[in-house]
Amino acid sequence: MKRISTFLAVAALSAVLFPATARAWGTHGHHVINHVAAQALPATMPAFTRTSDAVTEITMLGSFMDDLKGSGESWNDDNNPAHFLDLSDDGMIGGVVSIHALPDSRVTYSAALEKANTSAGHMGYLPYAILDGWEQLRRDFAYWRVADYRAVHASTASARSQAAHARSVWQALVLRDIGVWGHFIGDGSQPLHVSVHYNGWGKGPNPNGFTTKYGIHGYFEDHFVNAHATVPAVAALLKPTVIPQTTSLLSQADVMNRIVAYLLTTNSYVPQVYRLDKAGAFRAATPQAIRFADERLAFGAQELRDLTVLAWEDSLNSSVGYPEYTVRSILSGHPVKAPRAD
Repeated sequence: MKRISTFLAVAALSAVLFPATARAWGTHGHHVINHVAAQALPATMPAFTRTSDAVTEITMLGSFMDDLKGSGESWNDDNNPAHFLDLSDDGMIGGVVSIHALPDSRVTYSAALEKANTSAGHMGYLPYAILDGWEQLRRDFAYWRVADYRAVHASTASARSQAAHARSVWQALVLRDIGVWGHFIGDGSQPLHVSVHYNGWGKGPNPNGFTTKYGIHGYFEDHFVNAHATVPAVAALLKPTVIPQTTSLLSQADVMNRIVAYLLTTNSYVPQVYRLDKAGAFRAATPQAIRFADERLAFGAQELRDLTVLAWEDSLNSSVGYPEYTVRSILSGHPVKAPRAD
């Protein structure tokens, strides 16, 4: 009950500070996703990630990547395409890149699109935003594990004190990175953010007679969700966490394959958005339409929770410092100096 009250307080403050604008899920939807994910983190996670203050912070950070839009031309060009992916019905991006065979990096992805006279700025690069955030969080957790260990086991009082300070800094970074990164995972659960049919069906075959008018995007994700989505309803739809235990570092391909599966599942619901719109279900706020929105929000919260847990588990297989030491070797008592970040 306390956490729901906290969510309401965050929502009330955000309504004052950040008026509703057209954005993925709207401020409310992103806060719901981050809040539900944060309060569902399992007991296997570090205690600092599961406090009431942590849940509040992760919740509020859910909208920040939208709130920061307009920071400047360079910032907008670099960051705004991270929120979406214009995926065609045949699984292609810009007609040249397959969602099933994404290049290893955003640079290579951008180059492939530019050869076809388009760009990542136009097509979006949401999969890479999610992957980058996950890799960064895994590294955050790795450094936190080491600092937490050294705060107790370092050989001198001075070293233990320095480690305790480093641990507090990494804790702050972990919460910030979960919250900010959660925004992009949330974007990935909104069907209209992973489709060329992002705001009206657009050009091309339209055998079902879906609307081609601009406006369905903002109404669904913002006005409708604001009016009808609630934390208890969304939280009730979460499935249990199932995270594989690994003893070796997950490859980039392993994680990207999971992200692609997540985005393809979301994309499969694009026709359902348009069917509900055509039937007037959003305007009438039918139980089916409300359930649909709740399910999509829950899907985003579930993925944020599970990818966060996966980053924590895999951080044990990671390395830190320069030269690098494995986290496992440090936690097993290997006599090394405090890891340098340079």
